[in-house]
Amino acid sequence: MDKKNLQLLEILAQNCRVTNTSIAKALNISKDSVAYRVNQLKKTDMLKQFVLFVDARRLGFTRYHILMQFEAKVEGKRLIYDKLKKHPYVMWINTFIGRFDLQIIVDAKDGFHLNQIREELFDICNHQIKEYIILTHLFDLEFTQLLPVLDLKTKFEKKSDHSFSRLVSGRNFPVDPVFEKYSPSKSEIEILKRLADNPRESLISIGKQLNLDRKTVKSKISNLIENKVILNFGGIPNHTEFGFVTYYMLVRLSQDTPADVLRSPFQQLRNIFYAGKMIGDYDMILYLNARNPEELNSSIEMFKSQIGEHIIHYDLLVQDKVHHWKQFSEGIYRKLKLQ
Repeated sequence: MDKKNLQLLEILAQNCRVTNTSIAKALNISKDSVAYRVNQLKKTDMLKQFVLFVDARRLGFTRYHILMQFEAKVEGKRLIYDKLKKHPYVMWINTFIGRFDLQIIVDAKDGFHLNQIREELFDICNHQIKEYIILTHLFDLEFTQLLPVLDLKTKFEKKSDHSFSRLVSGRNFPVDPVFEKYSPSKSEIEILKRLADNPRESLISIGKQLNLDRKTVKSKISNLIENKVILNFGGIPNHTEFGFVTYYMLVRLSQDTPADVLRSPFQQLRNIFYAGKMIGDYDMILYLNARNPEELNSSIEMFKSQIGEHIIHYDLLVQDKVHHWKQFSEGIYRKLKLQ
């Protein structure tokens, strides 16, 4: 990984729709070289995937983190994971080393819908669940795709073109505690579906599928961004290939902990991928990247030094593998179409 590739990944992590021409100008290389490097990064698995980031709350959905521990002897786990991926309301699946074996993140309309989803997931797992907890997502404290090694402060021109980089090219993009529900039009729902399938799809291609002109497609995507339904278009670097292990801290806090105190650690910690405020057995979940035990311990100690007096207890899990990630799920798409 030379510096150009690191800078390329840094830009794609902030907005994967940025044109090869803009990237070439920023890195002082040719447009063809950018295209070649992107293909090589994908082939070598340094660039994992492209993701459309949405705030499901604005579409009328609540996000739930379901953490499960399997029974001691479970056969056919790979087949179970493949079936879980196909559930329409599942947007994320990862396996753990630690107290829990599996995390499934789902989007549900309400508590009754969540219970239905939970039962369906348990059926897929053949009811071989020894223990589980459900955390309800309230808002984010941090969300970034920039690994510490990619935080190079590379400058690139942000434009009002089909990349929408002037509107969404954030180094981080956590969702706020306060939000307003948005009702997308039928064409906006279809646009979200296509961007979820391919966040880099061209406006012309989307327009042809929906019988819309390019200008209309661009206007509707801009509207979804301005109403904070679309948060970003991200290129996801492969953390493992960079030597990072992702740890999950599940934190129980005193109930009077102010939101500004919760945010204070993330002004210094540069290796936090995600942190969210939750309701459930834990009040906060952090995804923390570290390359060795010393780096992990240093980060935890820094975190504790900031809000340690509010921590009741915490558990630490090691991420094994991410098996699925698609934020605008098939289930959300179907529900919105029926409204």
